[in-house]
Amino acid sequence: MKKYFGTDGIRGIPNDTLSKDLISKISASVEQHINPKNIGVISDTRSSSDEILNWISIGFSNNVNIYNHGVLPSGSMPIILNKFNYDLGIIISASHNPAEYNGIKLIQENGSKLDDDVEISIEKNIDSLELPNQHAEIINLSDGHLEYLNFLDEVTDIDFSHFQILIDAANGSASTVIKELFDKKNANYRIINNQPDGLNINKDCGATVPENLQKNIEKGEIGASFDGDADRLIMVDENGDIVNGDLILTILSKYLSEVNQLTNNIVVSTVMSNYGFKQAIEKFNFDLIETPVGDKYVAEAMKKYDAALGGEQSGHIIISDLLPVGDGLVTLIYVLKAMQHFGVALSDFKREHLYEYPQKLTNLELKNKLNDEELEYINQIALDMSIKKDLDGRYLIRNSGTEPLLRVLVEAKSNEAMEDFSNELITKINKYLN
Repeated sequence: MKKYFGTDGIRGIPNDTLSKDLISKISASVEQHINPKNIGVISDTRSSSDEILNWISIGFSNNVNIYNHGVLPSGSMPIILNKFNYDLGIIISASHNPAEYNGIKLIQENGSKLDDDVEISIEKNIDSLELPNQHAEIINLSDGHLEYLNFLDEVTDIDFSHFQILIDAANGSASTVIKELFDKKNANYRIINNQPDGLNINKDCGATVPENLQKNIEKGEIGASFDGDADRLIMVDENGDIVNGDLILTILSKYLSEVNQLTNNIVVSTVMSNYGFKQAIEKFNFDLIETPVGDKYVAEAMKKYDAALGGEQSGHIIISDLLPVGDGLVTLIYVLKAMQHFGVALSDFKREHLYEYPQKLTNLELKNKLNDEELEYINQIALDMSIKKDLDGRYLIRNSGTEPLLRVLVEAKSNEAMEDFSNELITKINKYLN
């Protein structure tokens, strides 16, 4: 079991639930276990990022050089690692979490997130570690920005005259680079929430609040929203309806298959994917591999099964021929490619290929993460209910991997059945928790 690493690195509130001592000792343990000599660092726009970078440098000895490439989407890290031959990448970000949070993600030299067993070994002896007397030097560079922009430029072979796009940059790491790319391509676009001040990242905007796109979208536009580190994409179609990762995976799987890039006809998703998505993939005669929640587990399964496409309903999409991790900007480019290829609007594609079962996700705040026995008891409550009510759908109850929350997902064929089951289940879980 991991104590500090969640499904997406280490996160918390700096100087509260995330301490200087923890980050510095994690860094010292990384040097002991991985022994990197040159480390590439990027961050999102949070005001605490410079402080955390300093905490990181304190943990590494002066045998290590830290190259800080500044604010960039997390999908740029594999490109930076490859271009500059760094031994390790560190992303300073709390992704979709509010501005007061921050954290670190450790990236292998091949661009993938660290395996669980490596994270466990890093955690194991940190309490007994002493910090070095002489610390790593931080070298500030801007080269990574140009390399990433060039990469995006090369894969963006789109006729933008077909599209009018509203971008919500979440006041995060996509704010500058998406504007530079779209200006270079003469795209028809508007951009909102691209004025980060260190405190407004994800605030009432971005991929976790797609209603903001719906509120601002104009006739003829489609919307695209990123989260703080821009590794996920949520869209809004021409009718103003939200397009999540399930529909994005559906259209991309069909597109990649038609251009002979869907390796082995395999698509990887998590247990959170809608039942209607599973039916669509089956209708296409593709094989679906399911994983636990977390894009790192999607990436691991894609590598194991040699799959070219995988992702999560939350908008993390991985196209492994391009990057070993999710990148919201790349995902948007490929959705536009697919729309151009099919000559179809997102709403029309969904109407033809994907019926989404009504779904409700409720987040219950916890003082402490539930243990296996407690989760088993709550799942038994849900199972008894599903048998009694003859649920045509499913439920999924799990601890969040990034926050002190219990996530309760309910899915049924009708809205009425879904709401009825969800409300009763939440009432029973709250009674048990309290």
